Amino acid sequence: MRKAIQLRVTLWVEGEDEPAHDFAKSTIQAVHDVIRLGRWRHPRLKFTIKDIVEDEDSEANAGEG
Repeated sequence: MRKAIQLRVTLWVEGEDEPAHDFAKSTIQAVHDVIRLGRWRHPRLKFTIKDIVEDEDSEANAGEG
């Protein structure tokens, strides 16, 4: 039986970066890479990244989670 589920994930990512560098762009790419490379552990599941965008309200949530 084929099943599907949509999950909502909040992911807080921290790291060092140059001041003028686009941290959101490089971090979004890194998340794509982590999911793509980690799929080998669960080959029976198909992962599709539909959208990853920066949470513009993330400063308000900095101390949570």
